[in-house]
Amino acid sequence: MLRPLLIALFPLLTVGPHLVPLPDAAVENRAKPELINVEDTGKKLPSNDRMEALAMENPIAFLENCLIRYDREVKGYRLTLQKQERLEGELKKKEIIEVHHREGPVEGGHSVFMRWREGARLAARALYVDGENKGPDGRSKMLVKPTGLGSFLTVERDPEGADAKKSGRYNLKEFGLKMGLQRSLAAFKDAQKEGALHVEYLGRQTVPEAGGRECFVLKRSRYKRPEADGITEQTLSVDTQTWLLVGTVLRGADGQLIGEYYFRDIRLNPTFDKDQFTREAVKANRR
Repeated sequence: MLRPLLIALFPLLTVGPHLVPLPDAAVENRAKPELINVEDTGKKLPSNDRMEALAMENPIAFLENCLIRYDREVKGYRLTLQKQERLEGELKKKEIIEVHHREGPVEGGHSVFMRWREGARLAARALYVDGENKGPDGRSKMLVKPTGLGSFLTVERDPEGADAKKSGRYNLKEFGLKMGLQRSLAAFKDAQKEGALHVEYLGRQTVPEAGGRECFVLKRSRYKRPEADGITEQTLSVDTQTWLLVGTVLRGADGQLIGEYYFRDIRLNPTFDKDQFTREAVKANRR
């Protein structure tokens, strides 16, 4: 009886989970951009009024200050992610995901746990901890609780494997509020080098999808050439209180939605459960 069951489940168990992204990179045939680390000289951070002026006058300096503040203040967080992506030409349904994230280098390193609340496709839960759950190749694997028939199992998958790339624009190794800022900064700097950085400051706006937070909103357009997946427009929403990137919308030709990502219910530097980044959290039946 066991053999027929495993045969029936095999297609499901060999498919990676639907992983969660931050903006600005394609899945297929992409060269991953280098993440930019901004040097912290210890200077006092700008006031909010000055940050607003930088959003209008110098968006690169604006993002750099966001990253410096992040490094000074954030060691981890819990949040709710709302995302919708166009994959292989098809706009997928909206997903709501509970996220727990611990920054590295700390015990366990870069750690991400996700639990799908709505819109799950292939994974109900997923975990990646840098330096742990290593496979025979010595690389850290992702632990996944599949949806459907395989939901009673916990399986290991390559976080950068072909299946993972087909499931989302970013994998768990690439997830993080900081990485979103870093990728946006890298894209801005690349465009500036080509004399093609065009960013409009749209003012302070309340963003419902980000939990009604007031945000500095910047819109980049007039790209010299389409970027990954045909992106020709990017809108960033940065929380005016925390300077966290809480919203990104990516569009292509004729305003076609490529991806939108919103972060809300953010709780910074929480005390995580002792098993939050372990296999037990992936296996658990708790809601």
